[in-house]
Amino acid sequence: MPCYDDPLEREDLIRKYLLKRLEAGASEAFESHYLTCDDCFEELRASELLLTGLSGSNVGQRRLEDVVVLQFARPVQLTRQAPELSELMRGVLEQKDTKVLIDLSRVSRIDSAGLGLLMSCYSHAIRNHGMLKLLNPSAEVARLLQLTRIDAVLETYYDEGQALQSFGE
Repeated sequence: MPCYDDPLEREDLIRKYLLKRLEAGASEAFESHYLTCDDCFEELRASELLLTGLSGSNVGQRRLEDVVVLQFARPVQLTRQAPELSELMRGVLEQKDTKVLIDLSRVSRIDSAGLGLLMSCYSHAIRNHGMLKLLNPSAEVARLLQLTRIDAVLETYYDEGQALQSFGE
């Protein structure tokens, strides 16, 4: 894959790659060049950061009583490549509140990186004498939490009122 001299062609190729709109062969060729060429990699990384920044934060927060509820504004997959992983982690780490509820209702898929993130958030909350609980995971996410036995550590609720009440117990 050539490193295009025309900046518009380069940007169009990078945009298609970041949005996962390249065919498999073109994507592999792109990665083999862009991930080995330092100049191209820097341009790719800058474009990725710009694209993430322009899309706005996908992790919102609201306060219900003394609990901060973190929720996704649009459907996401908590996978290794998802920018929402770092947004969610930052959302938890920035909390001075000791009670955090993560609404997973818009999470359609989660992988080991996402599970690791949830456990890191939980550890952070516990270290700060707090609590972290989950709300409304999809059937697939709930099954993975059960298979990995994370559900034995992280309390999971399907009713927001019950989840909020559990923080007071």
